[in-house]
Amino acid sequence: MKRLMILVFFTSLFMVPNQSSALSCSEPSSMDVEYDEYDAVLIGTVVGIESNNTNKKLAIEVSKSFKGVNKKTVTVFEDITWGEIQENGTYLFFLKKDGEKWYHPLCSPTTHNTDLAAEYFAGEEEITLQDVPAVGSATTNTSIIVLTDILLITVLAIVLIKLIKGRNEIQ
Repeated sequence: MKRLMILVFFTSLFMVPNQSSALSCSEPSSMDVEYDEYDAVLIGTVVGIESNNTNKKLAIEVSKSFKGVNKKTVTVFEDITWGEIQENGTYLFFLKKDGEKWYHPLCSPTTHNTDLAAEYFAGEEEITLQDVPAVGSATTNTSIIVLTDILLITVLAIVLIKLIKGRNEIQ
């Protein structure tokens, strides 16, 4: 029995997996260092989340921006497996930019503690936020076009009816 246990022990030493996966984030640096490392630092509330197979698309209503973002709403992508952001939560976000897309890195120091912003970023100038054109503005243009078309069709119908009546009176 001892021999069997020794054999199992030594065999298990050689059965170590070649590769393993785990999320390994280093200890966060100071807020000043983190501020310099990320492309955007802002306080915002998550107003919507859409998910697909690989990521979550977060709609964030920005209340304060200290770096990188100048719009009142921003779309941010986050890993679906490791991301912990929840809808209706207000966070101090640290974001990266890839091309024109914002993303929330896995090891970002994002936190619910938005009071840290006042403590660490009081010396930073707050960015003035601009309204993002809403989808409704396209609807307004579409409504104007539809109303113009209806008016044009009505005028053409009246002209056509008068022409037909005029021909009937001549005969």
